[in-house]
Amino acid sequence: MKKTLLGIVGMMMTAISVFADFTPPTAEQLTAAANNPTAMAALLVGASSEQAAQVIKAVVVQISAMGLSASAQAASIGSVITVSFSAVPAGAAPMLAANLGTACGSSLAISANPVVVSSIQSSIATAGGSGGATMAQTFGTSYTEAKAASQGAKDSAPPVAKGYDGQQ
Repeated sequence: MKKTLLGIVGMMMTAISVFADFTPPTAEQLTAAANNPTAMAALLVGASSEQAAQVIKAVVVQISAMGLSASAQAASIGSVITVSFSAVPAGAAPMLAANLGTACGSSLAISANPVVVSSIQSSIATAGGSGGATMAQTFGTSYTEAKAASQGAKDSAPPVAKGYDGQQ
């Protein structure tokens, strides 16, 4: 039992030290990755799944703004997803899919374009190998929940203050 606990603590410390080395990419690096998706792997070194999702989202937003045809846009997004999911440890891919869904669902630039969302989801299904369909479904669920939460925050009316006793 003690050896197992020490092993788990050791793995957690290793994971923490790996994630501590992440340096967020610059705007120039994000643009370069949008133009050359193979650059994604270098941008994700040391990133947690949440950090990686934010980087992927930023690159996808850049690709969306390029004015590419729908097929060229889908191909570029597919390359970004494939390189990104290949760059993370295999066990981290499902969490990356969930965090990417959350990041994309709360991004107006992405959620306003169903072609982009579909490209991301289908690319996850392909890049995820045998677990790809499940990861794509995880992405979709997280995306839907995040989109609903972000729209609910915008659409809800501000609270109306009620008077306290004695005030009308």
